[in-house]
Amino acid sequence: MNTTEIEIPKEPTFKLPQGRFRARIQSFRTKPVETSRGSGRNATILFDVQVPGMERYECLARRVAPYDLRKGSELRRFLAGLLTEKFFIERASQRIDLERELVGRDCDVELEHATYDSDRYDHPLVVVQAIHPMTPLPPKKGTP
Repeated sequence: MNTTEIEIPKEPTFKLPQGRFRARIQSFRTKPVETSRGSGRNATILFDVQVPGMERYECLARRVAPYDLRKGSELRRFLAGLLTEKFFIERASQRIDLERELVGRDCDVELEHATYDSDRYDHPLVVVQAIHPMTPLPPKKGTP
């Protein structure tokens, strides 16, 4: 490689279309938050999304939910789409490291556009509505 050559990094963007896409979980973090019910924690899951036609961008999407895995909680319902409800039942009363369990895992995500304030933003907020195990790609035409 010539010493004057340098790679231009991909620009990160959260401006993604709606639809179902392949993704990889890039990070899982929690942070304290204050709510009307007092202090709590939120979990943030960041996804690296593969959007056809946007290969020159680092396509990112995220899901934020209260850090709670009780049956019926938002985070548990969301993660059950990937991990299955059986995962939670088999590990009841055990401690798990969700960062270790999730980060680097391939999956499919369903992206939806949330409503937005067009006076403040030039694009809608993209929400990861659901997460699923990665489905196999259909075979390419001309291959057995």
